[in-house]
Amino acid sequence: MAKYSYELKKKIVEEYLCGKTSYQALAMKYQIEKSVLRLWISNYKNYGDEGLMRSRNNREYSVEFKLEAITRYETSECSYRQLALELGLTNPSMIVNWRRQYREKGIEGLLPHKRGRPVTKKNDHNQPPKTVKKSESIDASTREALENRIKELETENRKLTIQKMFWEQLRSLEKEEAMNKRRRLSPNSENNSN
Repeated sequence: MAKYSYELKKKIVEEYLCGKTSYQALAMKYQIEKSVLRLWISNYKNYGDEGLMRSRNNREYSVEFKLEAITRYETSECSYRQLALELGLTNPSMIVNWRRQYREKGIEGLLPHKRGRPVTKKNDHNQPPKTVKKSESIDASTREALENRIKELETENRKLTIQKMFWEQLRSLEKEEAMNKRRRLSPNSENNSN
């Protein structure tokens, strides 16, 4: 069962959207974290009622989609919440989990995995149960394609990082130049007023 019902979420979101109360007041009133309220309101604004409903089907995302999400997060300056909205995800923590799995296990961590108990044969109590592998292995061509894609994304990431550093340095130099210009003009304006 979900921790918060759809009806409660809808009631709280509507209460906020009426403009009569703040995140803080609602958080205290309903004993819910402000970040959770923000997520509900954001989901409602972007997806309507469906944004508040608990998804009954566990949607599986491809390895490529997960890699793209990770790369976009690491190469942009947007938050998990913003990126989730851009990608059509109602739960930003999915991206957090994908990044952690990728750091810990590489591509293997992003592969879909079976959940639940291992499958056992019925009616044959004499034989030991067969277990299912925890992670599916991928064939060599798929692995090679994914590794090539990772290399491309890492190269693009390096280029974007260099560009970002360049623009930050340029901004810094422009600010410094503007301050120097003000300093040069400041004493002159004092001398002219005397």
